[in-house]
Amino acid sequence: MAVNTYDEVPYPSASFPQTHPLRLVTMARLFGLNPASPSRCRVLELGCADGANLLPLAEAYPDSSFLGLDLSLRQIESGRETIRQAGLTNVRLEQVDLLAYDPGADQFDYIIAHGLYSWVPDAVRERILSLCQRALTPQGVAYVSYNTLPGWHMRGMIRHMTLYHASQFDGTAERVAQSRALVRFLADSVPTANNAYGQFLQAELAAMEQWQDGYLRHDLLEDENRAFYFHDFIAGARRHGLQYLSEPDLSSMLAGNLSPAVQATLASFARDLIALEQYMDFLRNRSFRMTLLVREGLKLVRGLDPRSLRSCWFGAAARPESSAPDPRPGVREFFRLANGTSFSSESALFKAMLCVLHEARPNGLTYDQLQQQVRSRLSPEGTSLEAVTGRDREEEAICQQALVLYGGNLVEVLAEAPVRCGSADADRPCTTALMRHQARHHPRHVTNLRHLCVPVDGFSRQVIELLDGQRDRAAVTAALVQRRRDGVFQVPDTGGQVVETDAQWTDFFGSRLPPILDLLAQRHFLTETDPARFAVAPVSGGNILPSAG
Repeated sequence: MAVNTYDEVPYPSASFPQTHPLRLVTMARLFGLNPASPSRCRVLELGCADGANLLPLAEAYPDSSFLGLDLSLRQIESGRETIRQAGLTNVRLEQVDLLAYDPGADQFDYIIAHGLYSWVPDAVRERILSLCQRALTPQGVAYVSYNTLPGWHMRGMIRHMTLYHASQFDGTAERVAQSRALVRFLADSVPTANNAYGQFLQAELAAMEQWQDGYLRHDLLEDENRAFYFHDFIAGARRHGLQYLSEPDLSSMLAGNLSPAVQATLASFARDLIALEQYMDFLRNRSFRMTLLVREGLKLVRGLDPRSLRSCWFGAAARPESSAPDPRPGVREFFRLANGTSFSSESALFKAMLCVLHEARPNGLTYDQLQQQVRSRLSPEGTSLEAVTGRDREEEAICQQALVLYGGNLVEVLAEAPVRCGSADADRPCTTALMRHQARHHPRHVTNLRHLCVPVDGFSRQVIELLDGQRDRAAVTAALVQRRRDGVFQVPDTGGQVVETDAQWTDFFGSRLPPILDLLAQRHFLTETDPARFAVAPVSGGNILPSAG
């Protein structure tokens, strides 16, 4: 029997925020559908690996049920152990061959297939789409990601070169090492000045330096890895009774983000939405897609109505560069996204919306709260909302501005509020049981309450582990002192400060704890929920999960 390559070398597992049911329900509602609330839904993940994407969702939504399927028994057993240690009772992982899997009468509100479709044989690809059609609830949403042409032609070139080179060597470790060596050799040898190929190789090498061996093994050296033109993928979905809903990122779908001349030409080329998306892939040299599918026959509302955002939740995606931005119209203020991108505006409404959302971190605002706070923000400066937007146009202007900001990825918009985050000022700060497990066992990152994998340093890991909602700051400090005494972790740099006695360590850790808690709060690690919800508890009661088939 052939060895399952994912048992031999597990794929580096993580959470993927774009797969979150909150993202999927948001796009579905924007386009006229009404699938189940993430707080009470059923989720199926195909190719779940060790459940790193599914388990944080299960912890966040205890009244929903989650089922993960994967062919790799090694990864499934690893995930089951995490489930046991985190005390999760509403999620199950099963080792299953998708070609043999029968969902029976079970249906799911959300089906996730991330990093699977391009990496399996044709028969399994067809099965993925067949399962989406068969097992989706009437208004359910399926998420399928895949490598996309024309952009993936470039990555495919690297894949074919590394496959050729690595075939001369035995053993996975040696093949992976030789693949890295080949790309490094090419990047070092090909000139970059006025040479697009050399610049591309440099970029690929920089990306590859960040890849774990498991990622490189399965992305470049796996026997099966195909890319697809968008229109071909949609044609395949249609054969299985599915239609295109959207991408999870609205901004990637908007031709309005292109120049007017480009928009005009696209309008003359594209006969429908599918053609428009395909031409935009040509323009952007797109190499990867995350496509949402729904049942054929559902009527979708394609014209986005800004008023539909009035039921949504809004979060900050940008921060003002000034500590005291001037709200008056005509005064330019600069803002910065998390990726470092800077942008500016002179619009009073634009500036007010971004500022109040930044101040509302980490929990964001409802539409009504946003409107109220924008009005308050402008009024003290003698610039009323009415003066900025025109009489009787306040509601329309705020909705329109919110849609523009959302379409530009300048604010976060969700159909429902996410799990509320806690404050660093809480008497007994608390993280979740799964976060504490990851901090103890995962060498690279911890998943926060926004479903993001966040790199965490060694000292912060110790703090996350200790924040069980039972310890106040003094108790956390005392536990850090004890752990240092026991040699559990390497202490942070003391900056030349002499720290030897327990009393000195207590002062040192006590001074380090507040900024760490502030950082954890800003990065959405602290929970506002009753700590008992996130405590490890024995499995009990009935099983709300669907059968494995």
